Amino acid sequence: MMDGCHDAIDTDGVEDIKRREAAVIAAEADVLRRDKLARAREDAVQLRETAVTSREWRIRVAEALEATSADHMLKLQQANSHLIVASIEAQKLTEQVEAAKVQLENAKVVAETANHAKSDFLSSMSHELRSPLNAILGFAQLMESGSPPPTPTQKARIGQILQAGWYLLELVNEILDLALIESGTLSLALEPVSLPNVLLDCRAMIESQAEKSSIRISFPQFDGPCFVMADRIHLKQVLTNLLSNAIKYNRVGGTVEVRCSVSTPERTHISVQDTGAGLPADKLAQLFQPFNRLGQEASNVKGTGIGLVASKRLIELMGGEIGVQSTVGMGSVFWFELNRAVAPLLAPGADSPFILLHARDMALEFAETVSTSANKEIHQ
Repeated sequence: MMDGCHDAIDTDGVEDIKRREAAVIAAEADVLRRDKLARAREDAVQLRETAVTSREWRIRVAEALEATSADHMLKLQQANSHLIVASIEAQKLTEQVEAAKVQLENAKVVAETANHAKSDFLSSMSHELRSPLNAILGFAQLMESGSPPPTPTQKARIGQILQAGWYLLELVNEILDLALIESGTLSLALEPVSLPNVLLDCRAMIESQAEKSSIRISFPQFDGPCFVMADRIHLKQVLTNLLSNAIKYNRVGGTVEVRCSVSTPERTHISVQDTGAGLPADKLAQLFQPFNRLGQEASNVKGTGIGLVASKRLIELMGGEIGVQSTVGMGSVFWFELNRAVAPLLAPGADSPFILLHARDMALEFAETVSTSANKEIHQ
């Protein structure tokens, strides 16, 4: 009986234990389920928050892109407006430039017309002045050499007439030369010219002028022929002008040195150096301006301000170059360069190129007798 009761109690206890274990397992399962649900809720909330954040970010990005696009559009519109304004201004400037070009062309035509008219006027006036001047000089020379001879007082007055007349004739010749050069009607005969012969002629013409101021002139010694491509008469005119200026604007007892050298295989360099007062830089810049005597108008030195201008243009017309260096208190060096030339060929049996050249030069001298005599009278 007791054994049966114990068996029943054991069975009920086992069942109770099983029920309790099942309850614990169920409770643990419920706890796990609730934990999973809680974590799922948390994950869902986090996903929701992430989605909201992502959406807000996308909205902000879209707004920023829209703002940037609007700003860029505004800038593009402004740039387009500026471009339109700049195009209009450029068109206006182009029109102004074209108008200025037209005005410049018109002014150039007017200036050229005026220059030709001036040259024609100077040429005409120079020719008109030459005739009465030549008549005055001719009658004065007849009176000077007439019979009976003039008294000392008359001779002095005739000398003044001749001096003034020759000076005026030289001035007229210089103006005529300048007018011919500027009008482009001056005729040059470029040929091989013997430089020693030209310098020899110039020396004979200016020696008396130098002696009056006790100025010593030195000329280069040539070992052989030296020819340049030039117009002989106008080359002589340039050299005479440079030598005369070197004497006029020198000091009493000074020196003038003429030098000749080969600057390049194609060029001959000729310079005239004096020991005068020299020129400052501001006056050097005005040196080759027509009728500009650089403040010497009130001095006792005669001049017109034309000689250097004519010399510069003559040298350039002969294919050369002219310039000057000057130091205040020491003097100036006027120089020019001309193309070298080969000595003319001689016919078989001819004696010497210098004999033929000298004969040719004498013939040319005869053609410029009036001008040469005028220069001699001025220098004497």
